[in-house]
Amino acid sequence: MPAHHSRTAPSNRISTVRGEISADALGMTLAHEHLFVWNPEFHRNHPTLWEPSVGVERAAQELERAYELGIRTIVDLTVLGQGRDPQLIAQVAEKTRVNIILATGIYALEGLPQIVRYRGPGEILDMPDPLVDLMESDIRDGIAGTRAKAALLKFACEHQEADPTLRRVVAAIAEVHSRTGVPVVVHTDPVRPNALLALDLLAKHGVDPGDVVLAHAGDITDAGYLREVAGSGAYIGCDRFGMVMVPEGQRISNVTDLVGRGHLRQLLLSHDCASFIDHFPEDVRQAMMPDWSYDHLPLRVIPALRREGLNNGQLTTLFEENPRRLLTGRTDTAQGATHAG
Repeated sequence: MPAHHSRTAPSNRISTVRGEISADALGMTLAHEHLFVWNPEFHRNHPTLWEPSVGVERAAQELERAYELGIRTIVDLTVLGQGRDPQLIAQVAEKTRVNIILATGIYALEGLPQIVRYRGPGEILDMPDPLVDLMESDIRDGIAGTRAKAALLKFACEHQEADPTLRRVVAAIAEVHSRTGVPVVVHTDPVRPNALLALDLLAKHGVDPGDVVLAHAGDITDAGYLREVAGSGAYIGCDRFGMVMVPEGQRISNVTDLVGRGHLRQLLLSHDCASFIDHFPEDVRQAMMPDWSYDHLPLRVIPALRREGLNNGQLTTLFEENPRRLLTGRTDTAQGATHAG
């Protein structure tokens, strides 16, 4: 097995859907978003449910609105199991000035899909995990023949105890991380908090917490647990602004509390928003979450954070320096775009 990759040689280049850009061109970045979360097989068999070309136009328009408010980059963390479609995303990228960064990985909550379930360590066909080479190829060679190379690894952890599927996925993710140095994003459950479980599983495979984003941990309402998570040194995803489940005031309070306790450089703010998501009808979505959009942070949250005392330098750290450090390993404090709000 290759030695653990050390991120001591930071890169100045970031792969986006349109090709590589300078890390200094990232600007104000939403570090956890989606464009399309859907089941392509289901929709191909029932094409009246959604028209992708309409979805592409809508997504581009929504990103352009965000651009006008200062957003320059989004990280699309849609991976296998959520409907990642690089061709559709490429169409959006051609219609917007916003940079789109992609991830690789697998979102498996109730077992792996059958195409890989029976092939792997300890499975019916006992062999090296095919997930490893597939994910590494996304990072080194590009996704599905496109020029976009994955810049992050992602998996889902929603249980409070590790089952065989989660252990296998963690091992595969950690192996790819060790080969490439690409940071790891974990979808965690803030309601039944399990961020420390995810960190422990990764640590057993040599993954440093400083290379890990604990997505959605910013929604943890147990203050003691959240402080323990922040104390690990991992990035904390305060990344569901605009969603229901947790009041926005709680989210803002969590951010300001963590900043006050010295964790400013660990926080990543975003929406976890999808322009299209087939989990529920559009009218239901709008009724439940009218503020769940790419422009919610610059329009409403940043002004609220300013009222709570955050200054321009702190906002620059949250929206520019932290995402850039995550994606490149760079520790400089170069200033980026001016923040809206």
